[in-house]
Amino acid sequence: MGGAGSFACPECGNELKLKGTTAGRQLRCGWCETWVEVPFLPRAVVRRARFSRGRRPKWVTWAWGGVAVAVLLLVVFGARGILRVRSRQRVERNLTALVAEAAAEESAGRFDAAVRAIQGALAEAVRLDPSRSARVAELEQLRDKCVRRAAEAQLESAAKATPAAAIATYKALLSRTWRDPTLEGLEGTLRERLQRTRHHWAEADLAAANQAVEAGRANEAIDLCERLVKTAEELAPAVQTRFQNDANAIVVKVIEQRGVVFDQPQGQFTLGTPQSYSTVLQAALSPALRERGYVMERPTSSWNAVWKTSAPYHFAMEVVERQSGEYLNTRCQLSVLSLRLILSRAGASIWQAGPLQAQTQPSIPSMSAFTASRFAIDDRRRREFERVLYDDAQTTLMAKVQPSLRNLPAVRPAKP
Repeated sequence: MGGAGSFACPECGNELKLKGTTAGRQLRCGWCETWVEVPFLPRAVVRRARFSRGRRPKWVTWAWGGVAVAVLLLVVFGARGILRVRSRQRVERNLTALVAEAAAEESAGRFDAAVRAIQGALAEAVRLDPSRSARVAELEQLRDKCVRRAAEAQLESAAKATPAAAIATYKALLSRTWRDPTLEGLEGTLRERLQRTRHHWAEADLAAANQAVEAGRANEAIDLCERLVKTAEELAPAVQTRFQNDANAIVVKVIEQRGVVFDQPQGQFTLGTPQSYSTVLQAALSPALRERGYVMERPTSSWNAVWKTSAPYHFAMEVVERQSGEYLNTRCQLSVLSLRLILSRAGASIWQAGPLQAQTQPSIPSMSAFTASRFAIDDRRRREFERVLYDDAQTTLMAKVQPSLRNLPAVRPAKP
């Protein structure tokens, strides 16, 4: 009986398909190669693993895939283990080197450097043992010891330093004692030394100020008194009052003998102002007056009021500004400036300079060729260009002030 159908190989279970083969004929199994007789009625196919010619069972593929994954995992975990070992060895080497560096710095007396090295060693030790082993505790003790010795070394150095440097050191250490338990117990020592240094500094400045007055260095004496008062602000109230009174006596005496006040510039102004002249002229006049023994008023000084009421000298400035004529082919006006300087004592003039004259130059050095050509072709009067012309005239005027100060008389201190 021919036909189509299929039946299972009785030896291996492979499915055999019939294509026109009659019952009783023999058919060779494609998997196990056993000759099988074709039955009259095909048996039901047993659902085992199905195989075909040239095709492996699926379990073989899965088995090899599992082996590959297992090998890959072994390689990954093995590599990670090697990297961990090497990283630990590197950290151990760094730790050993930092501990040796700290020991060398400590032996050389460079305690701050030793502390930095130990801090680095501590960081490496914590990486090796986050649970903070005995080695970490030992390094922390070593760090605390070096921190303390570094502070003590700074105290010794500050004792030999200038008062300003010593006070800065004591204040820095004092702020550290409030947040570093290692420096516990140093606060009292630091406060005592800080007060003692301030007191000695104030005493030294007071003595130096008196010597400066005797030597005619009045401005230096006032500088010392200004610093003396600031230093005394941190001392006990009674001591502070004494130093302030002593400094006040020196400054008042100096101002009454040598003080000079700059009066507000007076006159006629076009583009300038009394404030602009006051600023520019004081910057030019102050060095010359200081050199000749005068003591200029100091607006920021706590004794500024004493200058206003007690200074015997006054410096007056008379200004005349006008605009006259046109600049080259423009409609803009030239600036013509005049300045007179007067130094008086008790209302009487003792020195004068001027009137000093200046006007806009034909060729202005500060003006670019582009700016000059732009204004030359403009037939309107430009305020911003007239400001350029004015600034040039004022610069020329200030250049004449310095030579005029050569005959400025030296101060003649009033007798007490």
